[in-house]
Amino acid sequence: MKIARFWLGCSCLLATTTCLSADVGTVTVVDGKPRMLRGTAWYKLAEGTVVRDTDVLDAPDGAELQVEFADGGAVSLTGPGALYVASITPRDAKQSGAAELFLTRGWVKFATKANESRLRVRTPLGAASAANAVAVAHVVPEGIEVFVETGSVKCLDPGKAEGGATDTKAGEFCSRTPGKPFAISGRAPSSFVAALPRQFMDPLPIRAAKFKNASVEPALDREATLAEVQVWLAGPYRAAFVKRFEPRLADPSFQAAVSGNAKAYPEWTPVAQPPPAPPKVEPPPKEAPKAPPEPERKWHWPWEKAK
Repeated sequence: MKIARFWLGCSCLLATTTCLSADVGTVTVVDGKPRMLRGTAWYKLAEGTVVRDTDVLDAPDGAELQVEFADGGAVSLTGPGALYVASITPRDAKQSGAAELFLTRGWVKFATKANESRLRVRTPLGAASAANAVAVAHVVPEGIEVFVETGSVKCLDPGKAEGGATDTKAGEFCSRTPGKPFAISGRAPSSFVAALPRQFMDPLPIRAAKFKNASVEPALDREATLAEVQVWLAGPYRAAFVKRFEPRLADPSFQAAVSGNAKAYPEWTPVAQPPPAPPKVEPPPKEAPKAPPEPERKWHWPWEKAK
């Protein structure tokens, strides 16, 4: 019990440190049981929760959440899906910049405003960059699909700058599978439309004003396991997550999980698998003290032969 309280205290301390990150938006829609990874711990989400840089938003199957950003943009995630807030313009920034979200899986619908917000939704197979546009993106291991509802979206192959992007206009559909570049078609295929979450048929509801003067602190749930963060430790933000979760190596269960697959985490080897202690050298056994020799007798019995 004491150990559990100790780790809970450590997670709260780390969460407090993480809270120094910039506030970037507010959760305005919650359906189901989505959660947030902040620091090294999971939190339960509720409407009004403030989102910060480096937060991970996770929606299980059937769950939904929406974040409205300080610059007026919004993104809605439908599960099963996970989204990492990699870089967002903070609330108090004088100039807006390009926001970057990393989507590992799931459905998102995003909206940006003209001359106010630029958003890049990055995925393992490419990215979609937009300003003054509304679009839906779907990511699965087999590929990425993007349908542009209004405006224009640049679809970028991995490693390419926006100058070499493929422009996708309103009503068009771009997609990419492993080993191939993005391809554009004049409309979304029937399979995409059939799988599209029904709420994405409508405009994203704008509700940020309701939470302008009130923020909700997320409820701490528990520490994340190694299995739950492996996708982030293997992604493009690996260095940040390795540093972020290094304190968890003090937890024997987390350290044991890392040691079980040490080759995947060479940065943690000195901590997770410290070198063996040098063998203990036993001192040689002490010899028992010898008894002092008997003193020579000066006197002898008459019948004893003199020596």
